[in-house]
Amino acid sequence: MSEPQAAIFNEMGRHQWYVHFSREPNADLGVIRSVISQLRSDCKAKGINLVVGFGPDLLADLSGDVPADFRKFETVASIDGSGREAIGTQEELLFWLNSPKKDEIWKAQYDARTALKGHMSVARETPTFIYGESLDMTGFTDGTGNPDPADEPAVALVPDGSLGAGGSFILAQRWVHNLDGWNEMPVEQQENIFGISKDNNDRQEIQQDYSHLVHVELREGRSGYPDTPKRDEIVRRSTPYALHDGTVGLYFMAFCREQAPLRERLSAMYGQDGQPRDKLTDFSNPVSGSYYFAPSEEQLAGMLG
Repeated sequence: MSEPQAAIFNEMGRHQWYVHFSREPNADLGVIRSVISQLRSDCKAKGINLVVGFGPDLLADLSGDVPADFRKFETVASIDGSGREAIGTQEELLFWLNSPKKDEIWKAQYDARTALKGHMSVARETPTFIYGESLDMTGFTDGTGNPDPADEPAVALVPDGSLGAGGSFILAQRWVHNLDGWNEMPVEQQENIFGISKDNNDRQEIQQDYSHLVHVELREGRSGYPDTPKRDEIVRRSTPYALHDGTVGLYFMAFCREQAPLRERLSAMYGQDGQPRDKLTDFSNPVSGSYYFAPSEEQLAGMLG
């Protein structure tokens, strides 16, 4: 079986750093390969978790093993006149670093981005952190819908025998919260929007048709209802952030063996499938969005030389 990038499943350090890059016009693929290799070596030496993700164009330029149905992120707009949308900002390369030591992940990504100057430019970056016991800033636990840890590889990794075996599709988005508006609501209303209780993460027996759970928990029958088996699960590795200008939110990171289930969830959240829009989007929406592919260790070795 192909070996995945271990940091997809490793226990996360309390500090995260997400850096997205776009290619410069005269970028040298040899330099890009060299910098990625050096970063991987530096992170291994320091015990830093690192996941490297490639956008569709860069992956195709570096490898002939491009998985099927790998598409760029396109903005997902609601159709109910609300103007809510998940903005697409597809970039070409993603470094996701995490560690208990913020100084070490800063230095590792700084060295890499410095070495990439003239070949790739930083399109966006977001430092994040683990808040309490994996809480989102809304006060709800993030990642409660994840499968059991033992089942995560089967959910997240392209199976052997397929293009990109051992790799994983990534959805990376920075969501911005209207935290003041959220906190003005009574807890009962917040729970109806999420579809789970705030204190113990229990799912509500009766789901509102606008609940977040109904839109993102895919089932063989009605999504969000426990009367049929789950399908097309994902592995979430999301963390909150707080910027100096007061902007707060969630950096959403999800891994899946296919890209289509990631697209399906976003389409449902914004009501493109005919169901009511996810009411959580009244209080939080992404200002960036990219799809990446995290190749297996074997594929990375072939790509980087």
